[in-house]
Amino acid sequence: MLDLFAVWFTKYWYLIVPIAVVALLAFVMITLGKRHVFRMMHMQGVVNREVMGADRAERVLRTGQPAVATVLESYDTGVRVERIYIIVRLKLQVRPEGGLPAYQTELDAPISPVKLADFAPGRSVKLRFDPVSREIAIDQPMR
Repeated sequence: MLDLFAVWFTKYWYLIVPIAVVALLAFVMITLGKRHVFRMMHMQGVVNREVMGADRAERVLRTGQPAVATVLESYDTGVRVERIYIIVRLKLQVRPEGGLPAYQTELDAPISPVKLADFAPGRSVKLRFDPVSREIAIDQPMR
């Protein structure tokens, strides 16, 4: 085996540098491709969180006051998140606890197809709301 390599090396020594360059270029291209794919995956995660309103919803769930809402209208926006969740636009009649006046608002929410019936018109939904900004977040399972 070693003799075979020695014969090849002495006969084709001038191919060593081009082969090394091609191997190095392949390594660099693969590494750059991986970085690009990981960056795109990160960006997709950021976009998914933005579309789902995750940051706003987490803040409202943490600091908001409880309320109950009645679903007035519910329809599919045609947007899907992570190929599973359906972004549904809900028109809600919010009834805050504590004697504050009721109001209507709309919310786009990522809902699992299994839970769609829980958000049909006429159904009651538990949520939390910010009394100052009137932002709301659903406080029951959507997935």
